[in-house]
Amino acid sequence: MSADEDTQGHSPQGTRLKELQGRWFEMSEAATEGNGKPTKEVAPSEQRDIRAVDGNLRDNLSLIERLPAPAREQLFDQFLATVSAQFNGTITVSQPINEDRRQQNIDIFYRYIEYENARDYENMEKLFHPTEFRSKTYFGNDPISPKAHSRMLRGLFRSFPDWFMVINEIISADNDAVVGLITGRGTQYEEFAGRPPRDHQIAIPTLHSIKVADGLIIEHRHINPFEDIFANQIMAPLTEDIMAVRAQQGFDSSLAQRAFDAAVQAGASEDKLAELRSLVELKRRQCQVLLKGTLRRCAMIAPEGEIYCEHHQHHGYGIDGLE
Repeated sequence: MSADEDTQGHSPQGTRLKELQGRWFEMSEAATEGNGKPTKEVAPSEQRDIRAVDGNLRDNLSLIERLPAPAREQLFDQFLATVSAQFNGTITVSQPINEDRRQQNIDIFYRYIEYENARDYENMEKLFHPTEFRSKTYFGNDPISPKAHSRMLRGLFRSFPDWFMVINEIISADNDAVVGLITGRGTQYEEFAGRPPRDHQIAIPTLHSIKVADGLIIEHRHINPFEDIFANQIMAPLTEDIMAVRAQQGFDSSLAQRAFDAAVQAGASEDKLAELRSLVELKRRQCQVLLKGTLRRCAMIAPEGEIYCEHHQHHGYGIDGLE
């Protein structure tokens, strides 16, 4: 038993108590008086240590003060994120918001909805990146042509010719993305996703989001208001983006690409790499047509240089209403 505990099992006293309470500044035997109050005396070795710590602290603070304001704020954000990660197990560093970029992205979001309401497909397509645009709700993880997205909308408006959307609230917006709460209203005049026409207007709330790079939309998705999630047969337990995998009828193109990258890193044989490479490249040519009956992307493969399979180059939803 240490000298800091009595023989009766009472609570620790003296140095042991100070250690438990974190009172490191009172740990020296000369640092307390008989009444337990700290004295002004500090051991010479501790004085040197404290001076060294003070000097280092002053140097570090001076360095921080010389940083530009944005860099200083980011450093503080990283510190706070690191501290908070002790509680939630993750580190999330928020980047400084560029208000001009944020407002630009909000303006793009509004223009997209305005063009959709006006059926102005030409100007709408100009908002999308020509080669890196992804419409994840309906077409999955691979880039598609902006024309495929507008063709899908033509099909939707064929069934709901009076469809009109109102932005109720911008829920979140930053340097890269915008999320908005939207209400869509319309009357169904043709069969759509297996549902017969209705004689009344419907109103459906939904969330839309876009990601923007260099002033162009590179990703659009929204909660599909016409989908019965409980009737969905694709569970996709290993995928990160179930919405995108459902759109591609169960194929996870992003997972396939990661599998190929992992195989390269693992030193797989050229035969295996060729097989994986062929699968990834082939599925990138999946027909960019949305099927009216299922709201899923056509599973056929388009010829080289085309975005639609041979049938859907001349027929299909958005052109003549046929599958």
